[in-house]
Amino acid sequence: MHPGQFDGVQFDVVDGAVLRRALTIVLVLTVAPVRAETGSEIIAEAARRNGFATWHDRTSLVVLEGFEDDVRRTTREARVYERTDPRGPHDTLMELLSPDDVRGTRYLHVSPRHSRQEWWMWTPATRRARKLGGTYPGLQRDEIFFMTDLSYSDLVVLTRIQQWTDADGTAIAEGMERCAETTCDRVELAPAKDNLEFPCARYRLWFARDRRLLRRAELDDPEGRLMKIVTCDSYFPTGRFMTARRCVIEHPRTRTRSVVTVKELAYDTGLGDDVFAIAHLGESAE
Repeated sequence: MHPGQFDGVQFDVVDGAVLRRALTIVLVLTVAPVRAETGSEIIAEAARRNGFATWHDRTSLVVLEGFEDDVRRTTREARVYERTDPRGPHDTLMELLSPDDVRGTRYLHVSPRHSRQEWWMWTPATRRARKLGGTYPGLQRDEIFFMTDLSYSDLVVLTRIQQWTDADGTAIAEGMERCAETTCDRVELAPAKDNLEFPCARYRLWFARDRRLLRRAELDDPEGRLMKIVTCDSYFPTGRFMTARRCVIEHPRTRTRSVVTVKELAYDTGLGDDVFAIAHLGESAE
């Protein structure tokens, strides 16, 4: 900087090199990129804004439809009771209400933290609880039940992986892309090697950027091949919790799919331990 004069007025002249450095600093500060959200931060924001995976229990009335190509093969109506603990198990009891040939059949799905999932079944014909063979996502389960009766457990998985901590697995933000009619952030999750609750190699979640609603999920089998695609839409509020009215679970390799539609829903009503006890599986939860 050095003195100058113009029309009798004294002023300081800034050296050109100094001015260029000052402008460079201003430009850098102006265009410095905002830090991108991590995968865990995207999931946490979705939970904060929509209540995903933050409830204690819920009761719902759902319709389960099974399709092969475009042909509907099965339709069930069921009452579903759930209780979840982010650091403990997730229990699901489903009682089939219709059609008449399956009325009263009950399934108990137990998803312990870091341990293999289990399924139990009770029918009015046998009047006893029976443990089912196969573990998620074993083919035996899908072959026996044509994927419809227990397809609700795929939605349980989406709740559980949104409760992960760093000890459960990794969550990596993979960038933006279009999903349905909006723009989503994609997060890839991979379970820790000792996390037996989640046998899939990878899970990918798509969260809408505007409202952080979960719009899509993909599940890869243990060999890393795409196994299932889940899409959810028509979200509605129940208190502070947002819930998808309709979710579609597709099996690309078998060209089959299940559609789960929620008709009624209530959160945090205080479901007790007896609802999910194997010894009480033959008793109605109502």
